[in-house]
Amino acid sequence: PVPRCKPLRHAYEKEIVLYAHFKGLDYFSTECGYAPHAYRGHARSLLKDLEATRASTVAALGHSGRRLAVGAEVATKSLGAC
Repeated sequence: PVPRCKPLRHAYEKEIVLYAHFKGLDYFSTECGYAPHAYRGHARSLLKDLEATRASTVAALGHSGRRLAVGAEVATKSLGAC
């Protein structure tokens, strides 16, 4: 897998896919088989509803998340393959 490019962290997923499409780049667009049953789907639908009300919701949430400091003692999981 190719890691996300940092300059695109402020771009929406749709914009990144369109960029890859028009530049002729390969991109992975298949949804994970476990995604429909994942709890994050509820959070995703909430974010979509908020975004429909106020267009800058997701960008503002990302900005505030980057301002949070995470302590070194917080354990993080390593991501596995889907």
